[in-house]
Amino acid sequence: MSLSVLRQRLAAGGFMRHVATLASGAALAQALPLLFAPLLTRLYTPADFGVLAVFVAWLSNLAVIATARYDMAVVLPKSEPEAARLMLLALAINTGLLLLTLPLFWPWHDAIAGLLGAPQLAPWLPLLPLGVWLAGAVAAWTAWNNRQRRYAANAQGRVVQSLGVSLLQVAAGWSGLAAGGLILSQLAGQAIALLTLARADIAARLPWLRGHDRAALLAEARRYREFPLVNTPHAFVVAFQDSLMLALLSALSGAAIVGQYALVLRVLKLPAALVGQAVAQVVFRDLAEAAASGRALSGLLKRAVLVLAALSLVPFGVLALWGGPLFALVFGAPWLGAGEIAANLAPYFAAAFIVGPAFMVPMVIGRQRASFLFVLCGVIVNLAVFAAVYVAGRDAMLAFRVMAVVMTLYFAAYLAWVFRLLRLRERSDV
Repeated sequence: MSLSVLRQRLAAGGFMRHVATLASGAALAQALPLLFAPLLTRLYTPADFGVLAVFVAWLSNLAVIATARYDMAVVLPKSEPEAARLMLLALAINTGLLLLTLPLFWPWHDAIAGLLGAPQLAPWLPLLPLGVWLAGAVAAWTAWNNRQRRYAANAQGRVVQSLGVSLLQVAAGWSGLAAGGLILSQLAGQAIALLTLARADIAARLPWLRGHDRAALLAEARRYREFPLVNTPHAFVVAFQDSLMLALLSALSGAAIVGQYALVLRVLKLPAALVGQAVAQVVFRDLAEAAASGRALSGLLKRAVLVLAALSLVPFGVLALWGGPLFALVFGAPWLGAGEIAANLAPYFAAAFIVGPAFMVPMVIGRQRASFLFVLCGVIVNLAVFAAVYVAGRDAMLAFRVMAVVMTLYFAAYLAWVFRLLRLRERSDV
């Protein structure tokens, strides 16, 4: 295939325009924490970042169940009323979880922190239900904007959240708030993002939320029941992976390496996932539309993978070659270890970045159960390989290197499996 033909195919249907809108916003949202990180690493200690990482990890674990994943189904229906009912379900379940968890976390935060094995979180656990609600609402409105093709609003939401969090964390650091400043700034950034994402609907007074009876809502809940029953545990397992990794590192290596790994998550893994998700949003919307009209899906996925592969070459290549010195130069000498971790994990992060859109496919073609089993095996292998190699050699960097190789092969296998599903589906439609 010639480059000119490839460019024409990538540009078809506004795909590249939508990707460019979201990816540019995500890239800016990624760049802002990187720009502020050298200052933040001098205002906060690795231990402070460790506390934030554990708080965010548990917030992420609960956030994936906050809407019962009905937000992910919003782009699938053909009719707007059906999509609106799914959005209403997502918001109602999210608010119900907030009301359920508030009475638990406020009076018993010390006991819960002890059960989680993270006593340093105790003062901040009462804020966790609010953080989960904000994350759930942001996810729901991101999906709703995606359906409405408000890609600019989603891009703006990411940017204002990133900028707001960074500025507030700097101010909190100068004020001496330590880990608490990091956590409070995180929550404030989520609130700013939610207002940005929802401002068009708030201005219109949310007309699509009205006029739905209970029977219709229950019918939608049953029709898309695989999202709470299958996709929710799937997403929870993926999110829980970081929490288990932090716990494993803490048990095997202590707080210092937890803080180093937390910086890698903050400035590399999560921002890279942000850009990958921006492309995945467009892909998911286009896949759902193509499936509804009976068109082939493999071409859409292929061009998304090509876009992400092209975007990944330079940043992840540089990281793999010079991660340690770069981190030491940018963040200060105490963070050399974080750069070495990032360099060792670069192939893993690159593979996850490229394959991200493939995880949208099973939701569209009704293969969520098989995908969940595939992902569950990947999480188990990931953690087991790291623990086994570390215990055998007591070398964290070697464990990270081996884990990166194994997980790169895992992502390649998942992508091959998804393309095989699509080929079988397209043959059966002939």
